[in-house]
Amino acid sequence: MTYFNSEFAVSQLNGNKELLCRLLTKFNTDYANAPQDMQKKCANSQFDSASLLVHTIKGVAGNLGMLHLYEHAKMLEPKCKEGQAALSEIKEFGDTLTATIRATQHFIKTEVIPQEALPDDANNAQSLQSLESVLTKNQFIPADKLAQYMQNLTMSAAQKDDLLLAIQQLNYEAALTLLRSAVK
Repeated sequence: MTYFNSEFAVSQLNGNKELLCRLLTKFNTDYANAPQDMQKKCANSQFDSASLLVHTIKGVAGNLGMLHLYEHAKMLEPKCKEGQAALSEIKEFGDTLTATIRATQHFIKTEVIPQEALPDDANNAQSLQSLESVLTKNQFIPADKLAQYMQNLTMSAAQKDDLLLAIQQLNYEAALTLLRSAVK
């Protein structure tokens, strides 16, 4: 079963794999806990809220080539709205979501073309300058390249943790602020 049709997703974004990776990363972060959130909402009779969550996931899934997740959400949405979603159905939806996230993570790790704007840096000054350039341009940073940057930067562990978190959350403006303040 195909959980993520990368060719479709890339075509939806006119071939922009960098943007696709950013959107997939945000999707994975934002909806990793969606099944648990749905269970809580349904248990608290917040059926409209649970339905809206499934509806949102359905929209993103349909636009980004996550066909199995889209179909599952399409069936679950009205059941959530009516308060008829069974715990087993929410669990199945969660399993599909988890498999979809796993498939998108695989795409992000293996199929992203390394950025030409990201030269291999050997020292802190070059890493700092290169990372600042990439963040300023809001470019996606593959995990291996981000690890290389973090290794080459001369910052405290706490500063690196804060910077890494900001980058992973795609909050590049905050990451730039942290990066610039760390080198003053």
